[in-house]
Amino acid sequence: MKNHIKVNGSLLQTNKRFSQLKESQKNWIVPELYKLYHNKMKKIRTTRKLPPHYRDTVISSLYEQIQNREIWIPYGEVKKYTFSKTRKIIKSFRKQFPELSEEIEAEHVEK
Repeated sequence: MKNHIKVNGSLLQTNKRFSQLKESQKNWIVPELYKLYHNKMKKIRTTRKLPPHYRDTVISSLYEQIQNREIWIPYGEVKKYTFSKTRKIIKSFRKQFPELSEEIEAEHVEK
């Protein structure tokens, strides 16, 4: 039981991996991550990887929502998963918002 802690009368596994989550939990987390990341990309008007400060705010807000849904997964695992999906998220942003992507790229070229 070295990898478990007792919280509110229930045992939680401290070294849980993203792949060990239930399918319904994964299916909720992934679109939420994409939505948060895309919104932040729109807000700061970029089609590239988010700077570390913005990326950390996305991860923190996602983790807060995960905790509110009472899904137990370590913060480091959420962060690792986000890093592994960053390229895919950026590609999906360009596919979902092609006009906005071109507009943002044009702004960067003018600068």
